[in-house]
Amino acid sequence: MARDAAEGARVACTALTNPALYDFWEQVFLGEVDTAVLYGGRSSSKTRDTACQLIRLVDHVPARMRVLCIRRFQNRIQESVYTELKWAINHLGLADKYDVQKTTIIHKATGSEFIFYGIERNLEDIKGTSDIDILWVEEAEKLTEDQWTVIGPTIRKEDSLAILLFNPKFVTDYVWQNFIVKTPPHCLVKRINHDENPFLSSKALRDIAAMLESDPEKFEHVYGGVPLGDSELSIFKRRWLEACVDAHKVLKLSLTGRSVIGFDPADAGEDNSATADKVEGVFVDVGDWASEQDQLVQNAKKVWARARNIGATVSYDTIGVGAFVGGYIDEQNEKEGAKVEHFAFHAGGAVMDPDKPSDPQNANSPLNSIEYLNLKAQAWANTARRAMLTFNAVTRGHPIKPEDVLSFASDMGKAKLDALFTELCVPWWVETEGKKRVVPKAKLKKDLGVKSHNLADAVIAADNINMSGSTFTLANL
Repeated sequence: MARDAAEGARVACTALTNPALYDFWEQVFLGEVDTAVLYGGRSSSKTRDTACQLIRLVDHVPARMRVLCIRRFQNRIQESVYTELKWAINHLGLADKYDVQKTTIIHKATGSEFIFYGIERNLEDIKGTSDIDILWVEEAEKLTEDQWTVIGPTIRKEDSLAILLFNPKFVTDYVWQNFIVKTPPHCLVKRINHDENPFLSSKALRDIAAMLESDPEKFEHVYGGVPLGDSELSIFKRRWLEACVDAHKVLKLSLTGRSVIGFDPADAGEDNSATADKVEGVFVDVGDWASEQDQLVQNAKKVWARARNIGATVSYDTIGVGAFVGGYIDEQNEKEGAKVEHFAFHAGGAVMDPDKPSDPQNANSPLNSIEYLNLKAQAWANTARRAMLTFNAVTRGHPIKPEDVLSFASDMGKAKLDALFTELCVPWWVETEGKKRVVPKAKLKKDLGVKSHNLADAVIAADNINMSGSTFTLANL
C-alpha cells in the first residue's frame, strides 16, 4: 500500500477517530508491521476505529485493494463488520465515494472491495481467497491454531497486513498465547479499554460505572480486558499461584506432611495421563503424557514405580478408567512385596464434612453440603483457598499456618509452572441445584476448544488426599 496515501488517510481521519489510537495506526500504516493486534475490554472503540481507518485508507490509496473481513460466525451480512463499515462511511462523509451493496462494499473510483466471511462455515472459501491486501479478523479471541494456519497465508502480498481485534476470553486462547504472551516479529500490539474512548455516551458510562460498583470482579474481565485465568471470575487467580512459587522459602516455613503423587489417569483418546508430585508439603514436579490403547495398566505401573521410589502415596481420580487403578497398584504391591499406599479420589462423590462451614475461617459461611455439589468442587475450592491465603501471606504479610501454605518449587521450571497455572486458572464456577460445581470439561471443549486440565486435576487429587473417602490397602500393610 502507498505510504504517502496512508499518511494522508491518517491526518484526514484524526478529527473523527480516537486520539488514543493515533500513534498505533501511524505505526501500523507507516511502519514495518505485518500484524496489528488491538485488544481490550468492551466499549473501547476498537471496532469502530478500525472501520474508520480502513474506510479512509481505501479512499486515499489510488489503487485497487481487497480487504477481507472475517469473524467466527456470520449467518447474515449484518452480523459482520459490514454494519460498522457502513456507519464509518457516513460518519466520515464519504457516502458518495462508496457503493454499499448487499454483500460487499466497493470504492467507486478504484474498485477496491470489502469481502465478508464467517470462519466456522466458510473456512475452505477463505483458504481459496487470493490477492488480499488487508485481513481484518473480528472476535479474534475465538481463532484456533488450525484456523489461523489456513487463514494466515491469505495475506501473502508485499505490504499486506493482518489486523486482529478481540476482547480477551481465556489465557489458554491461541491468540492470547501466540500474539500477546509471545508476540511474533513485525507484530504491533495495543491494549485499549473504555477509559480511553472519548466517544462513549453518558448512558454507556453509567452502565459501566454500575457494573464496577455492583460486580468489580466481572468488570475486570468485561471492561478491563483481563482474560479468564487472570480474572476474578476464575476459581484460581494467576497472581495467587505466582505468589505460591517457593512460598515455603519466602515465608521461611518448614512444611510437613506425607509425600503424595496425584494421578489423573487416561487411556487412549485426546486426554493425557498426568501426575503431580507433592513431597513433604511442596509440589516439586508435574507431568503428562499421551497413551495408546489399553495402556492404563502400564500407566498405573509407571506411577506405582515412582511412588515407591520417593515413598509416596498415590491419590488417583476414580472417574472412568481410574476406577481400576487401585486394583493394579494392589497387584503390583503383591508381586513386588511392596507397600505403596493409595487413595481413591472420587471427584463426583459426596462432599466431606457436610455439616461443617465451607470456609474454615468463617463460622457463618454456608455448610459444605449447601455450598458444593460434589467432592471435586469442594476440593478445588479448598486448594484455591490455600492459594489465596498464601498470596496474602507472601504479598501482604498476613499470618498463615504451615498447613495452609500452597507451594510450588521453582525447580520445576517455568514451562511446567506456566502450563500448570494456566490449567488451574481456566475453570470457573457454575451452579447446579443451587450449588457450586467446576465447569464441566465437556463444556470447555465444546464451547471454547479448551483441552482437558489434566495437570490441574492431578494437583487437586494430591492436595486433597484427606478428603478421599475410599482407601485401598493390602492386608500386610
